[in-house]
Amino acid sequence: MNSPSAPMGRRGERLDLLKKFGWTSLASVFQMMTGILSVVVLTRFLTPTDYGLFGLAIIAIAPGEALANGPFSSQLEQKSEISDADINSVFWANLAIALVAAAIILPLAGLIAHRSALPEAVPVIWAATGFMVLSAAGVVPIALLRRRQMFRAVSQINVTAAGIGLAAAIGLALAGTGVWALVGFEAVRRVVILVTSYAKARWLPNGGFSMAHFRAMLPFTTGVLMGQLVGRADALAPRAAAAIFLGPAGLGLLSVAIRVADQIQSFVATPIGAMALPVLSSAAGDRSRLYAIMADAWRMISITSFPMLVGLAAVAPIFLPVAVGEKFADVGPVAAIILLANMRIVTSRVNITATQAVGKAYMASASIAVSFVAHVVLLALLARYGIVWIAVAVLLRSFITWPIAGWIVKATTGFGMMRQARIMAPPFLASLIMGGCVVELGALLGKALSPFVTTGVLVVAGTLIYALSIYLVDPWVRRAAPRFLKHLRERYA
Repeated sequence: MNSPSAPMGRRGERLDLLKKFGWTSLASVFQMMTGILSVVVLTRFLTPTDYGLFGLAIIAIAPGEALANGPFSSQLEQKSEISDADINSVFWANLAIALVAAAIILPLAGLIAHRSALPEAVPVIWAATGFMVLSAAGVVPIALLRRRQMFRAVSQINVTAAGIGLAAAIGLALAGTGVWALVGFEAVRRVVILVTSYAKARWLPNGGFSMAHFRAMLPFTTGVLMGQLVGRADALAPRAAAAIFLGPAGLGLLSVAIRVADQIQSFVATPIGAMALPVLSSAAGDRSRLYAIMADAWRMISITSFPMLVGLAAVAPIFLPVAVGEKFADVGPVAAIILLANMRIVTSRVNITATQAVGKAYMASASIAVSFVAHVVLLALLARYGIVWIAVAVLLRSFITWPIAGWIVKATTGFGMMRQARIMAPPFLASLIMGGCVVELGALLGKALSPFVTTGVLVVAGTLIYALSIYLVDPWVRRAAPRFLKHLRERYA
């Protein structure tokens, strides 16, 4: 068995993994840019209450989204063999669940919103129920593309959808539609994904629902479903706490901060998340190969995303208040704290999918459940003190539960906790060194330079400091650097 601290895996397989990672990363770069640009532009036209109303709608449809958009289709990515009956059964089950959820949410949301003196939230929630149906109808073709490992096609779909959605949102914002600019962005994005995914997958439903095939999927799917439900609740817990303790305006400010932070972490986490289940499932029968892929995935995430998250957390209080405008100026420190919390979240994509790939979906759900319980307890204690303390609860939850998640990975896959630490600790330490230097440098430069110039200087300085730090503290990087430079010379000579 190879040591995860040394370069592992077959060279061809690693290059193939990097190529797939590159295509999905390209899409994530574009989505990150459009996501941040949408915040920068739309906050000039919208208010925190607009974002709060949209946030309430997202909370309202969360259970239906978790049920309809992923648990059943994950079986299409994980199983070694699937039939047309399996595919059609998943399609009709997803669509039926979304329609039933919409039928329940429509009257229930109206009742709750009116009794909460927020009648303006009702039409937004009603419109958002359509999101569930659009996504449920498009889950199967996306799952088929991932199963075929056609990540380039998935990337093209996401890039196209993000660009068209942003254009629609800006047009609606300029027209003075308020919260409907956010609704329009999400609706257009999902419609484009729906249409283009069918075109790329070249698949249409060609049969009915089979209870026998559906029942055969339930043992695996039930574990994934539990994880999806608890995971969605965990992700929305801070927003729910803000809505309860701070109202729509507080929820709106927190939603903007989370959106900015999530766009950054999804730059690396989304590519890994998109390809992890089919790639790891294909190696589940060979533990040596599985460990090699897991180690490579953790390295890709930790070496690239840790410094990005820490560095942007260091500059967020300087840059964000200027970028998002005066109405949202308070989001800078909040986004910085959530960015630090996302260091744990990006690694969990590999943790969860690895346990699912070896058929231990219930253990993955248990890991998410532990995180959710810790989240709820911390939010109950801290949320009433403001959005900064909600962000602190998110940060504390992330680091308290990190060792537990590592132990669950060891218990399900056999990949030891110390091996995990040897992969992720050096990038973590190098990132903290860089972050501390950037904060100190920012305090000095901020007195003499504009926020934009200061941010530019800090990004360049942080990149150089991190490159030096990771080379000094990570033995794997020191061994890999000469081979990487040699490969570049051979390729471009």
